[in-house]
Amino acid sequence: MRRLFTLFLACSAALAAAAPEAFTTNEAMQKETRATTVLLEKLHISKKDMSAVDMNSVLKTYCESLDPAKMYFTAEEVDEFINRYGKTLDLYLQRGNLTPAFEIYALFKKKVGDRTQAALLALDKPIDLNEPGTFGIERKKSNWPEDQAAADALWSKRLRLDMLSELLGEDRQNSPRADSTKPKAAKETGIPEITPEKTTEAVARLKKRYDKTRTYLNFDQYEVEEIFLNAYSSQYDPHSTFFSQQSLEEFEIAMRNSLCGIGATLADEDGVCVIKDILPGGPLEISGQVKPGDKIIAVGQGEKGEMDDIVGMRLNKAISRIRGTQGTIVRLLVDMAAGGRKTVVLKRDQIKLVGQMASARCFDVPNGATTITLGVIDLPAFYGKNPDGTGSSPSKDIEQLIGKLKKMGMKALIMDLRKNGGGLLTEAVDISGQFIPKGSVLQVRDSQGRSEDYRDEDEKVAWNGPLVVLTSKLSASASEIFAGAMHDHRRAIIVGDVTTHGKGSVQNIIELSRFDKNLKSAVKVTIQKWYAPSGSSIQLKGVPADIVVPSVFSVMPVAESDLDRPLPWDSVTPTLTKPDEGDWLKAKLSDELINELNTSSGRRQAELPEFLTLNRSIDWTKNRQGRKEVSLSLDQRRKERKDDLEFREQIRKDLTTYALKDFKSRDVKLDDAIEQEKKEGPEWTNKSKRSNRMRDTLEDEDWPEYDIQLHEAVRIAADWSLILDTKAVATAHPSAEKVK
Repeated sequence: MRRLFTLFLACSAALAAAAPEAFTTNEAMQKETRATTVLLEKLHISKKDMSAVDMNSVLKTYCESLDPAKMYFTAEEVDEFINRYGKTLDLYLQRGNLTPAFEIYALFKKKVGDRTQAALLALDKPIDLNEPGTFGIERKKSNWPEDQAAADALWSKRLRLDMLSELLGEDRQNSPRADSTKPKAAKETGIPEITPEKTTEAVARLKKRYDKTRTYLNFDQYEVEEIFLNAYSSQYDPHSTFFSQQSLEEFEIAMRNSLCGIGATLADEDGVCVIKDILPGGPLEISGQVKPGDKIIAVGQGEKGEMDDIVGMRLNKAISRIRGTQGTIVRLLVDMAAGGRKTVVLKRDQIKLVGQMASARCFDVPNGATTITLGVIDLPAFYGKNPDGTGSSPSKDIEQLIGKLKKMGMKALIMDLRKNGGGLLTEAVDISGQFIPKGSVLQVRDSQGRSEDYRDEDEKVAWNGPLVVLTSKLSASASEIFAGAMHDHRRAIIVGDVTTHGKGSVQNIIELSRFDKNLKSAVKVTIQKWYAPSGSSIQLKGVPADIVVPSVFSVMPVAESDLDRPLPWDSVTPTLTKPDEGDWLKAKLSDELINELNTSSGRRQAELPEFLTLNRSIDWTKNRQGRKEVSLSLDQRRKERKDDLEFREQIRKDLTTYALKDFKSRDVKLDDAIEQEKKEGPEWTNKSKRSNRMRDTLEDEDWPEYDIQLHEAVRIAADWSLILDTKAVATAHPSAEKVK
């Protein structure tokens, strides 16, 4: 009892000491907090009242959001937060009072400062890297250290872990193909030689990294508000969130595939905002006044607004000052890489992110003396047009690409959705309509049990031939709507991981300006669940593959079921009982056909050496995912690092060898991409696509462009096309079939 009382006094004193720095709830925050709780309570599909929300869990989730690796708070402190606020947190929320969030953050900020200072001092002392020990990898799933002594011990291990990572180059993905000036042993293994100079350099890098921590964890009050309200909204499901003004803008950019700004890719280098790339057609390129490598020092709004110094500012905050309303003026104070300083005046404009739009390739697959022409469309997201009608629509983009592929003689089409995390539901419906004449695409049901059938009513079909949908565990939401509709309509063969991500819920963005014009934030609420035409929910179960061709993502915890508090699976009455397989369809599916294609694919997966490479990569990833601890011994880590680099290099060599025998292919580009390339050069689209590419755990920047899953999907499509051709010949010449 005395220990608890002492702890209470200590925490109270710490909070009191931090109070002068703490934020206070202003009127806008009060309205946003109350609106968030009311909208979740009234509109969420679960119909969960605030009284059913575990407030202790809200506080714990908030602490985890601030301290996900559980390195700063102690278990004693988190328990004290729960004891202090848990029973009254609902009252704070109902009144729109964020005092608990701000007071906890104030202590967190103080602890970050203290811990950073202690780490910097510790780096001035020698660190024994030969001492045995381990560090738990999954800190997010671990407990907070019990008390301050346990936290000190944990940080001592953390310092050794970070030092080893720096010395062994693990954070910089060193390759055994690098630097021929190194000693032979180092060159062969890719492991740098540990010298006093290298150790000094590693210490300097770590000091710089730790020092940055104080900047990156120095949130403003609106960021703290957002973190806290999302700790509350996540108690309903993983996808209901509060959006601050900046987060709402970022979300809209992702959905609309365009942004309004200066047209540049920016990066943080030692606390300075550096221009990495300049987008073609954007204000910065048109001005011709800056080059990649130049540094933005300050930003001013309008022609006469005060210049705001952004050195040392977190990158997202700097970018928020650079972006703005289309047509407005922004002034940049730029340090030129070539020397000198100048002020650049720009008018903000829309920049289309062509590298993230749909693209296509045409493959020529050998078949004896001839070739089979196959099309692949890569759709990275279900983006959409801007509210004013500008921008791109993926349904229109795909229709354009299909038209171009058909002119090239395409016999079958693969839709690649492996890394498509979703987007606009309406676009998923419209794209589904490109492949069926009419019919149900999905159903949605709300908290009142009301159902709505989303249908394609346009009889126009862009492609009626063989269709393969290539998916993975990352294919989510709108991707699953499309894949589920194609599966249930017997319109496509699903190829990929055993099943897709499993997100079967629908969110609505409610902008709070509807209730108060001065509020620029929004709440995203899960208002419905959606179901495939068969009536089965996609939630948790996903869309199953007809032919399994696994990826490394199949063994990674990236599915809906891996998230906290996902909604359950259920089903509704089907809206599709019999697929439309009329004369319009030139590629009818049957269980017999799927079994035949599956057998052929299974034989290749058992015989072709590339699948041995794929399976080795999957096993390597699975092994890494299953590791709970990492060694803190230099000798052990050197051995592990050597093994990893040698394995990666062998996979690289294998893929390079396979690429030599790759199918011939041609890029098929959207008109917008062609126009942009005229301005920037032929490599622009590929460069843009590479910069936005989601890589697996083995890949690095110059990874060989040989895609095992895609090539097997191409082979499956080719098999399907050949079967159709054989049947067509047999139908046209029945006597020849009898002789045969």
